[in-house]
Amino acid sequence: MRQQRRATLAREARGFNRLVGLWLFLSLGLLLAGLFLPAITVRALIFSRELSLFESVIGFLDSGEYFLFAITFPFTILFPLAKILTGLALWYVVETRGYLAVRLLAWLAGISKWSMLDVFVIALMVLVADGRLLTSADIHAGVVVFAAAVLLSTFAIRRLSLVVGRGGRGLNFS
Repeated sequence: MRQQRRATLAREARGFNRLVGLWLFLSLGLLLAGLFLPAITVRALIFSRELSLFESVIGFLDSGEYFLFAITFPFTILFPLAKILTGLALWYVVETRGYLAVRLLAWLAGISKWSMLDVFVIALMVLVADGRLLTSADIHAGVVVFAAAVLLSTFAIRRLSLVVGRGGRGLNFS
């Protein structure tokens, strides 16, 4: 007796929508690179320090700026990572006809509404760094790569939701 393969979105998507998984993996790579590439150079008097977004977020914690850490950590690291990993699970692992697929998609829709807040958080970090006495800040490639990851993952999640909404051109979500 032949074992039946699980019906996932990746197996049943057609046409342009087959690229959603690739876009999600690409956005995951961009996100990780964007978090660890140099993003901000902070200058104070004659000293300068280049920081990644990850280092900036952890720097808030280390310097006792708990409120800024509480804002930046979820929106810069947790939400974008959770969104992409959930999208990958929904695309490659979760059975399309199951209750879990509908629940994950609803969760993704909710978390995706906060996506552009990720980019706002970067602006907040630059303003905080720039607002300190005798300090200036310059933005580097890490910010651009991070923003690209946010935009690409938002696009991929939107396409994923369209595939589910249309039934993936032949998918049955009953």
